[in-house]
Amino acid sequence: MLALALAALLSIQTPAEAPKTELLVSAAASLRDALKEVGTAYEKRQPVKLVTNFGSSGDLAKQIDAGAKVDLFLSADELEVDKLAKQGLVDETTRCALLSNQLVVIEPFDPEHPERRGFADPCQAEQLAGPRVLRLSLANTDSVPAGRYAKAWLESKGLWKLLEKRVLPAVDVRAALAAVESGAAQVGIVYRTDAAQSKKVRVVYLVPLAEGPKIHYVAVVPKAAPHAAEARALLAELRSKESAKIFERLGFVLPESPR
Repeated sequence: MLALALAALLSIQTPAEAPKTELLVSAAASLRDALKEVGTAYEKRQPVKLVTNFGSSGDLAKQIDAGAKVDLFLSADELEVDKLAKQGLVDETTRCALLSNQLVVIEPFDPEHPERRGFADPCQAEQLAGPRVLRLSLANTDSVPAGRYAKAWLESKGLWKLLEKRVLPAVDVRAALAAVESGAAQVGIVYRTDAAQSKKVRVVYLVPLAEGPKIHYVAVVPKAAPHAAEARALLAELRSKESAKIFERLGFVLPESPR
């Protein structure tokens, strides 16, 4: 009886935990690890729960266009945000440059035979057009920013027409990475941050920032966001110095503008 009385007393004195606001964040696949780390810390301090939807920026933008109630959109390029802006679907006052990245050329890596290399060292971009490259894994060049960036770089090197028929398209940049990990492609072009998360690939060429296309991750709150105020607060957190340290540690490049 005493135990029951104590339990009843505690139930009266301890207020029920307030339900957390669920924020739907649609983000480019390459932000998966960074957003998970930033979000976990943020959820401990704020009464929100992040519900994340990762994919290609093009597909995520189409979902918003179709009426998805997204609170915050993190795109890997400006093009997809521009499309939504032209239709009046985003709050332009919230739009900001969040991050940048860098392209890398990768090949499969076998830890049991680390000496096996498909490319001569130092690797040059022209080696991509060599006969040993039967499949080049890229994110879809029509709908995925990582694919568009890679295509633009290959075009600038005069290699696109030589490689176009060898391209193995992937639904997003993580899928492009997976194709190289599995050996389905002899080479791939992905973001530096994605390659850094894998133990099954090695970077053979780091595309110089001055040579590669300008990569812009853009954040914006859609006009139909159910929790616009909370989304703005989360965006401020993503732009904070604390989040910047996480992004830099994971290999992202911070925008030049002051935070």
